[in-house]
Amino acid sequence: MATTRTVQGPAGRLVVTDSGEGGLPVLFVNSNAGRREQWAAQQAHLKQRSVSFDLRGMGESDPDAQGRYGAGDMAEDVHAVANALGLEKFVLVGHSFGGTIAGEYAIRWPERLAGLLFVDTTGTMPPLPPEQLAWFRDGMRPEKYREFMDTWFTPILENAKPHTHESVMRWLHATPREVVSGASESVLTYNSDRVFERYKGPVHTFVVDAFIQPHSYHNLYPGISYRVFSGVSHWFMMDAPEEFNAALDEFLRTLPRE
Repeated sequence: MATTRTVQGPAGRLVVTDSGEGGLPVLFVNSNAGRREQWAAQQAHLKQRSVSFDLRGMGESDPDAQGRYGAGDMAEDVHAVANALGLEKFVLVGHSFGGTIAGEYAIRWPERLAGLLFVDTTGTMPPLPPEQLAWFRDGMRPEKYREFMDTWFTPILENAKPHTHESVMRWLHATPREVVSGASESVLTYNSDRVFERYKGPVHTFVVDAFIQPHSYHNLYPGISYRVFSGVSHWFMMDAPEEFNAALDEFLRTLPRE
């Protein structure tokens, strides 16, 4: 049975869903402008303990009064949840921007991780040309933000199930602009090489065929195992939960039990 509780994070209350019991715990991290509900099908599926939570400023969790919404800041949210719930060793699963957060966590606290799963996320981004960075920042201005983000999300929601599309857009529109903007900017300075300098444990990645890029993890680091999903949107844990859950089970079975 899943229970909802709050945890005190570095920036305020974090709302957590805690499900299952025993086994190797799995901690899920949502995407930018996402919510813990995106992992509902996975938590309902897993018998072992699993945890999801709303990142600061997203869903039901408190915003940060100091406006700190970078991936490194939110890695501290992950750490607060893991500590409050007594997760000494766990598997960290991060989707999209949540994967960047997972990477930042692995840089800081590699000894806490039993496994790391990147879900349709990217590693180090090439520097944006000045004109492209200016275009991005202009689109994030308050008067342009809504249209800019709706346009940004349109291609990555291609092939989404109606429920997925409705949920993702509702979450996006409910998330404050400064949260989405701060999170997005932090991806530009993320250095995924540091993950592998610090963390030496099991790593796997799920990728959607339509969104594979040169800086997808399995392209940047050819030794990483990966699985490709087709005919789904960026939020494929919601579009194809049975396929996703089967692949998740397969990855979890590969992890050593301590």
